[in-house]
Amino acid sequence: MSDDLDRSGEAEDGETRGAEPIKVEPSVLVWARKSIGFDETRAAKKIGVVPATLQNWESGATSPSLAQLRRISTVYKRPLVVLLLPQPAKDFAALRDFRSGLRRAAGARSPELTAEYWRALSQRDVLMEIADLGGADEGVSPMPGTTLEMSEEDAGRQIRDWLGVPTRWPGSGRALAGWIDAVEARGILVVQTQRVEPAEMRGFSVSAWPHPIAALNGSEFPAGRLFTLAHELAHLSLNAGGLCDLHEERDNVQPEDRIELYCNRVAAAALMPRDAFYHIRSVSLASVDKRWTTAELATIAEPFGTSAESMLLRLITLGKAKWDLYWALKPEFESGFVAAKAAQRQSEGGPTFYMVKARDLGHGYIRTVMEAFRGRTISSLDVANYLDVRYEQIPKLEQAAR
Repeated sequence: MSDDLDRSGEAEDGETRGAEPIKVEPSVLVWARKSIGFDETRAAKKIGVVPATLQNWESGATSPSLAQLRRISTVYKRPLVVLLLPQPAKDFAALRDFRSGLRRAAGARSPELTAEYWRALSQRDVLMEIADLGGADEGVSPMPGTTLEMSEEDAGRQIRDWLGVPTRWPGSGRALAGWIDAVEARGILVVQTQRVEPAEMRGFSVSAWPHPIAALNGSEFPAGRLFTLAHELAHLSLNAGGLCDLHEERDNVQPEDRIELYCNRVAAAALMPRDAFYHIRSVSLASVDKRWTTAELATIAEPFGTSAESMLLRLITLGKAKWDLYWALKPEFESGFVAAKAAQRQSEGGPTFYMVKARDLGHGYIRTVMEAFRGRTISSLDVANYLDVRYEQIPKLEQAAR
């Protein structure tokens, strides 16, 4: 332990002695820390104390001050009132894990992923509360259901027809925006994350109606998020929400693997209908042995708003390519993604705080909250709390959501 860290610990102990300690049930502090996924060392660092101070709080030897408890509330993503309960609260229901291989077996989830899941559930609670107060409709009828016995082509067509979206778009960005608008119009809450690595989570869904949730990883490019959105809609149609990574490398033995592969196929059929390929000469004339290049795949994929990798997987399903080509091109797909992300980071500019905030909360969610505020269903304090911004920031956030 460094001298600086020792001195910070002394400062914290001094602050605790100088301020009125707040009596907190130690088991509540332990539960709050563990439920978000922090170990003692990381939690103490984020709170701004040495691990020994945190250990004393959790053992009941000492108690934090009000200022420290507020910091704990921020770090653990728990309301202050929850930390003052006499016992741990009943927590949110766990997400079913559809991720592949060792990640699902380990069941580990980062604090960032846990916090984003809680945020999504909290936003859904807000929509339910506004509906109960008469400030919004409770959502439209649930989407048509599917089962694993329905063909992927039929299930994909059913989703596309229910949304009323076209199959051709002027680029992946427009396609993603168009799909999100259509999905939100159907009463589904679409949120995006910015702090979770795609390797841990491509998306997740909560299938409870009204206001089911489809969450996308905001760090991905539009084409990837579009496919994830269609994939999560397939989960919702199965009434089987959960945590997804969309990996194809599966043994198809576990129920979760079968569902995840099915949702991949349904998403592909929804975004790239079989009938649409009849008019693409290079595809209609291709044999199963054709050695597609990434450039050819990207050209075919562009009008659908999808990626070259998604297009190749679709062509395999349609009998126009083989799996050995996919595995041969997989390193090229991955290196291209890494290069594109590096170029994106080096480019000047980027979205504003308000654009990212509006994207993450969801434009439809922001509109519903603002309509409830203007209709005097909720207060100015509520609207700022529900949108997670200061009241004076609301006009710019609303503008970004238009």
